[in-house]
Amino acid sequence: MIYLTLFWEYFKIGLFTIGGGYAMLPLVTQIVEKYGWLTDAELLNFIGIAESTPGPFAINLATFIGIKVGATAGLGVFGSILGAVIATFAVVLPSLVIIIVVTKLFDKFRTSKYVQGVLYGIKPVVVGLILSALLTVGCQVILPQLKLKAIDKSGFAEFDWISLILVAVFVPLSQIKIKKKKLHPIILIVFSAVLGIIIFGVFNLS
Repeated sequence: MIYLTLFWEYFKIGLFTIGGGYAMLPLVTQIVEKYGWLTDAELLNFIGIAESTPGPFAINLATFIGIKVGATAGLGVFGSILGAVIATFAVVLPSLVIIIVVTKLFDKFRTSKYVQGVLYGIKPVVVGLILSALLTVGCQVILPQLKLKAIDKSGFAEFDWISLILVAVFVPLSQIKIKKKKLHPIILIVFSAVLGIIIFGVFNLS
């Protein structure tokens, strides 16, 4: 049943992902491709929505994918809601259990050289997963036809100059300080949304 699959896959993602929502993206991409739940474009859109809406990125993404997958069960709106609840619950369940265990055994974990060794060993992997997610999403935005698993010349045939320009503009903007404070992310998100409506909606420059 699709709901059991959704629960199991997101439970594994929640259990084995360390380092936050961006480190989760490679695993999410794998299961989405494995079951054909979303196209590359849909996943990219969901990532953008999950990042822009209030709440933790990883949980938002799980909720949105759960809605999409649940809609395929043939239960209408109820199916979508059920899918959202299952995916969201499954992805937070491992963290909830681990936090409860760590809280009970905090003193032992804090002084354990083995636990410290595990944490130091995991850090480079987390960095790698985040960089992998950055590379994957970046390529999908700027080179929509490029498949990192099977790179060929055709993947470079379509180059999205507009997206590249927007990235080049918003990265420096995110670092600008006004009165010693960086621009709030909400301002950048709203500004980019307005630009998106104008560029891709009104003028249809995609």
